[in-house]
Amino acid sequence: MTETSLYSGAQITLMVPDMDEAVRFYTEKLRLKLKARYGNEFAMVEGPGLTIGLHPKPAQPSPSSPSISIGLGVESLETAMEELQARGVEFVTGIVADSPIRIAHFTGPAGMPIYLVEQSGWR
Repeated sequence: MTETSLYSGAQITLMVPDMDEAVRFYTEKLRLKLKARYGNEFAMVEGPGLTIGLHPKPAQPSPSSPSISIGLGVESLETAMEELQARGVEFVTGIVADSPIRIAHFTGPAGMPIYLVEQSGWR
């Protein structure tokens, strides 16, 4: 599999204290399109060349809790994880099923949280 076909999409994910306020800001003020919303658990807004995931900030975040992460959509978590592990990427978690997605986390340089996500409606 080539690098250009490994990922089916990409987004940044922001940890937000108030989901309704964040969705209103990005859709009403910035006029980005609401692509999906799963109650107060997750929302996706998109603009030209950019998808932003909105996720609620934990009630008791630790000082090291990131407020941003990078998500890469894949068709098959197993295939993508195998290819990345062969290149030396170490996953922090195995595959976690959280319907409607399956997700696996790893870190990039300087501890940047990155995740792979498999979802039929990612694109």
